[in-house]
Amino acid sequence: MATSLTTAQEAMRRWAYGAADGDWSGLLQMLDPDVTFHVPVAEFAGVRHGAAEAARFFGHLSPTLRAQLDVTGTLADGDRVAFEVSVRGSWHGQPLTQALCLVFVVDGHRIREFREYLAWPGGLENAG
Repeated sequence: MATSLTTAQEAMRRWAYGAADGDWSGLLQMLDPDVTFHVPVAEFAGVRHGAAEAARFFGHLSPTLRAQLDVTGTLADGDRVAFEVSVRGSWHGQPLTQALCLVFVVDGHRIREFREYLAWPGGLENAG
């Protein structure tokens, strides 16, 4: 039986692969069909629902984001697991340096919910 931490760590690994090469299919396979998520991206404002909507979000990232993600901290509390992440790469062809926190809510081997919180130290010029 998978623990929440183990499942979330696998999701984080797949998130990093998606950011590196634009192929988010591994992460999408882990999402609950009724996944709920919130990401700070203008085209996806507010809370979103469903695997199809998540696929649309990650499809939006595929052509624009290439980055190396390094987990710098992890906090697990029951079914919630948070990862502090350092990001270096490019966004729309522009250099990107960013810190973020990804929080996964786990249900068995699936991600039931995820939220992304950003900081822009030295990041995009228009990140304000």
